Amino acid sequence: MRVSASLLATLSLLPVITAVTVSGQIAFSQLLPRAGLAPSSQVSLDYGSAKVWIKKDGSFEINNVDEGEHVLETLVPGYVFHPLLITVLPEPSSLSDQTTPSPPPTDDDSDKQEPVSSTTPPYKIHIQLFNPSREPLPPSTSSLPHPIEISPLGKEDYFMPKGGMNVLGMLKSPMVLMMLFSAVMMWGMPKMMASMADLDPETAKEMAETRKKMAGVQNMDWAGSLSNMLAGTTEEPTPKVPAPAAGTPNRSGATAGQSQGGKKRRGR
Repeated sequence: MRVSASLLATLSLLPVITAVTVSGQIAFSQLLPRAGLAPSSQVSLDYGSAKVWIKKDGSFEINNVDEGEHVLETLVPGYVFHPLLITVLPEPSSLSDQTTPSPPPTDDDSDKQEPVSSTTPPYKIHIQLFNPSREPLPPSTSSLPHPIEISPLGKEDYFMPKGGMNVLGMLKSPMVLMMLFSAVMMWGMPKMMASMADLDPETAKEMAETRKKMAGVQNMDWAGSLSNMLAGTTEEPTPKVPAPAAGTPNRSGATAGQSQGGKKRRGR
């Protein structure tokens, strides 16, 4: 009996582990009316380690939440909620409070042993919005109220609306830029040439000749030239033999008229 009494006195010196209850309420509105709350709505703690059903009135309770940081997620079909970070920690004033051990039992009151009562230290619940890409705020900062009041951010929408005509996006297209450049050149080149002709006639004449040469190159028979090149033949112009003049003597020393006359005589 003395052993059990001393064991109880030793256990009373150990810190008391507190498990708290986190409660909250769904804030109904025009976005989420009471009738829109699905029966399968749940509240998840620590990515599914603990789940509770949300009641018809929108309230919920999560029991036995240990000390530390916990992520609370609201799972309502068709709606999006912001996750919350819940930090459970004891009050600073409770760290100095120690449970007073009972005096050691004596032989007289060995038969009058009573269970040792332990004092539950107060706790603090700090609630803030949870963002995985940012460091959480320290518990010394202001907290959201408890019990928690949760409001939806909006409805789930998995369809992207079709975008309208984007003029800026069209101007970024290379084909559109080339067409605009060609149109500007067609409109501006004649005016530029006219102004250059007024300022410098020689330069205008040279540019006109250059345009004629370019037009001649464009009008060439590229198909015929390419086929001849592949066949290995080239079209050489046939040399023209100039006809001898009437008074020009030939190799025999007679003129063209005399030779023709002689031929006629022989034919006779």
